[in-house]
Amino acid sequence: MSEVVHLRQIIQVKKLRANSYATVDLVNADGSLKKRDRTTVVKFPEHAQDTATTGSVWEVSGKERLNHFIINDFPLSEYTIDADNIKFLRPSGRILSRWICNNIKGIGSVIANRLVRHKKLAKLIETQNTEALLNIAGMTVNRVKDLLESWPSEALFNTINWLEEQNLPLGFGEKLVAIFGEEAIGKIKEHPFILVAMGASFEQVSQLAFRLGFTLEDEVVVAGIAQYVAINHANKTGSTVISTDELISEYAKLMKSDTPKNIGEIACQQGLLVQVTGGYQVYGKALMEAAVAQFIVDAHQRPAGEGCLLAGWECDLSKELVETALTDYESTLNFNLTADQRDAVVGAVLAPVCGISGGAGTGKTTILKAVLGVYDRVAQGIQCYQVALAGRAAQRMAESTQRPAQTIAKLIGEHLGDNKPDLPEQILLVIDESSMVDLLSMYRLVGILPDAARVIFVGDTAQLPPVGNGLVFQALTDTQIPFFNLTQVKRQNEESGIHKFSTLVRNGQLDIPEVTKNTLNESGDCSIETKPTVERLIKLWQESGGIDQSIVLSPIRKGEFGVDNLNLELQASVGNDRQAIYFQDSLRGWIPWITSTGSRLLKGDPVLITANNYDEDADLRNGDLGLIVEVFEQPDEDGAVAVIEVNNTLINVTAELLEKLHLGYAITIHKSQGSQWPICFVMLPNEAEKMIDQTLLYTASTRPSERLVIMGDESAIEKAIKVGSRALKRATFLEERVCFASETSEFQYIVT
Repeated sequence: MSEVVHLRQIIQVKKLRANSYATVDLVNADGSLKKRDRTTVVKFPEHAQDTATTGSVWEVSGKERLNHFIINDFPLSEYTIDADNIKFLRPSGRILSRWICNNIKGIGSVIANRLVRHKKLAKLIETQNTEALLNIAGMTVNRVKDLLESWPSEALFNTINWLEEQNLPLGFGEKLVAIFGEEAIGKIKEHPFILVAMGASFEQVSQLAFRLGFTLEDEVVVAGIAQYVAINHANKTGSTVISTDELISEYAKLMKSDTPKNIGEIACQQGLLVQVTGGYQVYGKALMEAAVAQFIVDAHQRPAGEGCLLAGWECDLSKELVETALTDYESTLNFNLTADQRDAVVGAVLAPVCGISGGAGTGKTTILKAVLGVYDRVAQGIQCYQVALAGRAAQRMAESTQRPAQTIAKLIGEHLGDNKPDLPEQILLVIDESSMVDLLSMYRLVGILPDAARVIFVGDTAQLPPVGNGLVFQALTDTQIPFFNLTQVKRQNEESGIHKFSTLVRNGQLDIPEVTKNTLNESGDCSIETKPTVERLIKLWQESGGIDQSIVLSPIRKGEFGVDNLNLELQASVGNDRQAIYFQDSLRGWIPWITSTGSRLLKGDPVLITANNYDEDADLRNGDLGLIVEVFEQPDEDGAVAVIEVNNTLINVTAELLEKLHLGYAITIHKSQGSQWPICFVMLPNEAEKMIDQTLLYTASTRPSERLVIMGDESAIEKAIKVGSRALKRATFLEERVCFASETSEFQYIVT
């Protein structure tokens, strides 16, 4: 067969595939489809994969090849075009009709053709002429609304094609047009390094800047490099502030040249950095911290009863009323609260914003339940929303308080965006495991909260910090926001080895547990295996009861004692001859599923959910753990290939959910926060030395309720204690912003 080369061939995407491939239709000049004897596939350039959506229209040039493969013993073939050059097109005529069918909910080919035949359709959409669009047969209010919202503007097409010409990710097009409108291209030409803050690579943007005529001496470029250095510093350290010395040093290291002495001032003048005490912040980080600080202060200092009619009950709130309600609540308990606990409950109800802090097992949940019980009595009707960063933490909170809980991401997803309902005008928001909440999550969260919201932060400053940038819970502890600190451990008795070890770690004191004996039964409830091997881990894990009783925790994913390898080893110890999950591949047929870490999923395996799954029938959160209880011989009518049990609920595993499952014999320590198991094996491998600190060791040591086995050299414990908390070394400016906002406000809310 002679080589086929397509030149400016118009195609319309039918179905997206993995790795930037898409099944397409070839379109003739008159808008009709070319008939071909085989399926046609286009391999899009990587930077276009987010924009090559179903129904989108492109002009592509590139060589075509014929691919041969076998599915279920049947030889098949398809044409594949490797697109060297692409251009995003505005659809028209028949192509536009198909685009409308693919992209506008509820509109089929008949109504789509009516729309396309309307000579002034583009004008009606541009002027948002809802009345005229409703006059077109078949159009409803919802269809018109979807059409207006989904219709791509001229600015979007122009911006995307300009990005393509610059070989930049086309996905930036929508963001740029949303921010700058028709001026998007002009703004980027003036300040190309804006794209770095959006996620474009520094190398790509630098090349763009030089093509636009900028030089290294231009202040636009100097500011752009300074911004890149600050972003890198934030990603590396978790800090939101970079000191002047760090900015100068890292700039010089990157550019291998002297740094302009006024680099910070230049970046501020260009609007890319903001100066704060002690250094500079990327504009976006400064904006987020300021917004979070202002919301917290406004909520804390809001006069009683103001903000909405629902807050009227606050006018009658008093210490005496709360104490009476607490006495009534206590009558439902089979134990008495201590004086300190009562004081904490009363203070937490009186304060519109507060924190409840304490080590693992100190009774934070007991206090929280009492607080909620008092709210039920003094503020009947106020809706309580309980959230946590991780799904498993939210699940544990729901089990502990017997009230609904969800992830922060789910709450935001349900109330942020068009057609999403607002939260009630007043709510009580409880944020559990607050020490792990990063600045971006908090910023997005306060963006949906009503003015009269009351907020309770629950957490432990000694546990792991946020994975993302910033500190929120930790920053609030030294501000005007009231914090109630709990110290007495309730989870284990005072003689517990786990309690003694974790408490000493929390206090920064060195304590090496006793060495693990030959068996667990001979060992104490807290012990250390100083010369760990995978074989020894498997032996002890099997003795402990395996997946029914235990979890293996590691700070790393790679290496012998990393999560990926330990999962494979523990899976093999159970047996690899169990029924494996298969899936229907569009090219290769019914084949075994292999996860991104290279493992199969077998019946009886524990699994970890690695991404949120917002499905009505499978509402799962990143961090949830489950068990594969059934594997199908073929997909069922809904495409399910297996069944997992998560949180005592049976859930069908579809192809979409399958991509979010990893083995769950071993998980990272970060994923474990907010969870508890009877027995924990904690790996402290030498290659994780730079990751292990006091917070990580403390978090890991507080996950078990019955037995803790540390597997690593004694020196790892010594170094963790010596390093202390890396989180508290993060440079942020939220605390200062909260204090400043409090001082400049006219009203001060005082808890009496």
